[in-house]
Amino acid sequence: MIAVTCRNGEHFTIDPAEIERVEAVPDTVVHMVGGRTFVLAASLDELLRDIRDARAEQLVAQKRLAGGTAEFADSASTVRAAAHLRVERRARHRDGDSPGSPADRRPPDA
Repeated sequence: MIAVTCRNGEHFTIDPAEIERVEAVPDTVVHMVGGRTFVLAASLDELLRDIRDARAEQLVAQKRLAGGTAEFADSASTVRAAAHLRVERRARHRDGDSPGSPADRRPPDA
């Protein structure tokens, strides 16, 4: 579970596994599997970082419960520091309302 804050100031937690998709134009909008939609105060990058951290903590907890050693938990901090966040954005939206980038609007070379 991750703690989030909506634009209206409401604080609550959501399960990252229940997120269907996230839009970031211009606000961060989270669409859940059950159909609910939330407009968050956090940016897309902050949301992705929170999801990554929650999953890392979950892996550490599972490893400890399975009788693993503390070495995994100690090395998780170095993995987190070295991890890179890669975000790819589409030039066009699925709904077809957005014209995309200026490069997309250029006529194709003949």
